[in-house]
Amino acid sequence: MDYRLIQDDEKDKVVHIRNYCFRHAYSGKKLEDFLHWFQVSKAIGAFDGTKLAGQLMVLPLEMTIHGKQFHMGGISFVATYPEYRNSGIMKQLVMRSLEEMKQQEQIVSILGPFSVSFYRHFGWDLFFDKLKYNISAEQLNTHKKAVGSISRFSYTEGREQLKLVKEIYHIYALKTNGMMIRTDDWWSRLELREPEAFFVISKDELGKPQGFMRYAIKDRTFEVLDSITLNLAAERVLWNFIEVHRSSLDEVIGEAAAFQSFGSQWSEPQFKKEVIQDIMIRIVDVEKFLTVYPFKNRTKTLYLNVTDTYAPWNQGIYVIDSNGVKKLKENSLSVECLEMDISSLSSYLAGYHELDWYRGQEKAKGSERVLKDWNQAIPKEQPQFYGHF
Repeated sequence: MDYRLIQDDEKDKVVHIRNYCFRHAYSGKKLEDFLHWFQVSKAIGAFDGTKLAGQLMVLPLEMTIHGKQFHMGGISFVATYPEYRNSGIMKQLVMRSLEEMKQQEQIVSILGPFSVSFYRHFGWDLFFDKLKYNISAEQLNTHKKAVGSISRFSYTEGREQLKLVKEIYHIYALKTNGMMIRTDDWWSRLELREPEAFFVISKDELGKPQGFMRYAIKDRTFEVLDSITLNLAAERVLWNFIEVHRSSLDEVIGEAAAFQSFGSQWSEPQFKKEVIQDIMIRIVDVEKFLTVYPFKNRTKTLYLNVTDTYAPWNQGIYVIDSNGVKKLKENSLSVECLEMDISSLSSYLAGYHELDWYRGQEKAKGSERVLKDWNQAIPKEQPQFYGHF
């Protein structure tokens, strides 16, 4: 089996394997979107002679972690023909993707797993608990007075306002841990995949945009595709906007962060909620990650012992002090370290849980003093991530 980057003139093979392995074949705008991302991404293939047996794509994206922007490799369109499954092909593709991301300086990686245990084995781990909600029309009553105004538009009418939406999103993404940075390419992707979507912008009393919602209405279901607000007043304006649709709806569906206790402040919060864990993160290059990581209140030298079977360049002991980050050539340092494998370390530094949780789950080892020093140095904001690859 030959593992290599897939060339532009082999795109038909990529489309074929993708359409075979997933439920719905791409055509029209979705195919156009897929081919664009094939062109700008690194597609890695497993070839049996000239036949493409398996593939994955690494999308060039960016995200924020505690206020810092990181180049991120988004793993997507992972597929293997059935006659080649369970033969180690996907293992080799995943390992090759890590090497490719390191070379491209994509310091972190995100994916939506078909199997959490499979990708956890290769160093990814869960880092965001997503709440899916379903609110019946009868339950749709926030009983909160909203002060402000709205402006509604679509891709075909009033799309000049899309600039305001992008600005609001970018402001929110930069200040919110874990958010994906949306480039013009990504906004185009959203349009190609949901061309019938509508937008509504929430404005304050002075007419300044403070939030937006991207949504779709189909078969009496109001689906919130995006809801980004800079303050509570903007959030109330947008939900009041949804409420005025109540007579023509059966339900409202959408997603929020589980840790935000979405809807608990409403008069009747007992609507259907489901926690989904379908986003995983991995640090690709630990040394570069630690070099730019925004440690807080770090007064002591920190020591870290990382285990990483599938990205061996990460394995070893790191020293973090006022001079920066140094990876020791040999594991001969006789000091107490925080010991974590790469999957747990990735979710921990992204803000998923505090260190005591990892210790309680036997995912972190260290003395009380070591854990106290690390706990003091790590920001405490939980992440949010709503991208879909």
